[in-house]
This record gives sequence, structure tokens and C-alpha cells, in this order.
Amino acid sequence: MTNTMLLRVLLLPFVLVLLLAGCQPDAENAETNPLAGYESPDPLVLRAPEAPMPVPDVRLEGVDGPIDTASLFAGRWTLLYVGYSYCPDICPTELGQLSQILPALQENSPQFDWQVVFLSVDPERDTPAHLEKYTAFFSEEFVPVTGSREAIDAVTGAVKAGYRIGKHAPGERRYSVDHDTGFRLIDPQGRMLALLPGPHDPDRIVTMIPSFLSEVSPE
Repeated sequence: MTNTMLLRVLLLPFVLVLLLAGCQPDAENAETNPLAGYESPDPLVLRAPEAPMPVPDVRLEGVDGPIDTASLFAGRWTLLYVGYSYCPDICPTELGQLSQILPALQENSPQFDWQVVFLSVDPERDTPAHLEKYTAFFSEEFVPVTGSREAIDAVTGAVKAGYRIGKHAPGERRYSVDHDTGFRLIDPQGRMLALLPGPHDPDRIVTMIPSFLSEVSPE
């Protein structure tokens, strides 16, 4: 890992915390807002916004064809990760951690239906067929999606997931993509309830998520 990449990784948790703190939705009252009054015991592992942050219903591209975000998240608890398959080191590390976290959550919190969704912000290279092969290397249960730039930006903007495509000529296949490393916890209604900023500790995440859910008691 280069010094520049290492610095970016080290700064990301603090940037994400500032973004999440500064871009809050209007908080609802305690009767309709499950996050009202919640304070994380460890914001570097899990941090919640003041109120759930809805993901807009847009059309993405999945392995089996187009899928709306409403259908993608419906009825399941999701850990959403934003990245791209040509990422040299960060994405493989994070997806490897998610391959540990998913079965642990399924075992420890079987009352919830869990999934991991990998959203590629690089549709120019990441076709659904390519993403299916890529994510299967980590877990065949992962759900890979991508989409148009407008759809990607609608989702990433809603959950405050920053990314930047490196400059490249049309048709060029070698370029970089900067992106944050946070995991987003999305509820079955398609709302982000928590951010888990990187670098991640899978054991702490597996412990904190059930505790968080029991405390906020989401509908």
C-alpha cells in the first residue's frame, strides 16, 4: 500500500464521521424515529445518524437483470459496501472481512435475514457477469450490483458514500477509483440506520450490530 493510500485509509473514519454528522436528515420524534436519542458506545465501530436515511428507489443492474433498490433491500437486513472489482487491495480486504461478518451475523442473529450487497461504482468495467464471478471468490451469498451513473449517484449520495473516478480516456481500461471504506447498515425498509467506518474489526462489528438493533428496536 502506498503512503498516499495509507493516509487516505487512516483519514477516512474521521471524514465519514464529519460527513455523517454534518449531513443529517430532519430527525423525527421518538415515536417514529427508532434512532432518536441513540448514542454509540464506540463511534469508530458504529455510528448512527439522527434519523434513518432512506435510499431512493432507483433501478440497478444485478446478476439476474435489472432490480429496483426497493426490491433489493425489502425484507432483509443489508450490509452495503461501495467499491469496484479492479480495486487492488482495499476492496479485497473489506470483502474478505464481510465474508466473515455475514455468516457470524446469520448464526448469532438468526431472527434477521442478512445479506451483503456490493455496489460497484465502476460500471464501465464491472458488468454484472464479471461482478458475479468476482464476489463469488469471497462468498457466493454476496449480491453484486451496479448501474447507470445516475442510479449509482442516487444511492451513494443518499448514504453519503463518497467516490471519485480517476481521469482516463474513453475506452481506457486502467484507471483508479477512490472511495470510502464504510459499511452501511440498511434496514428492510431501505433506510440506512448506521455507518460502520473503516478500518473494520469484524469481531466488534458482529458484537455491536445485534446490540445496536436491540437498543434502537427498529420496526
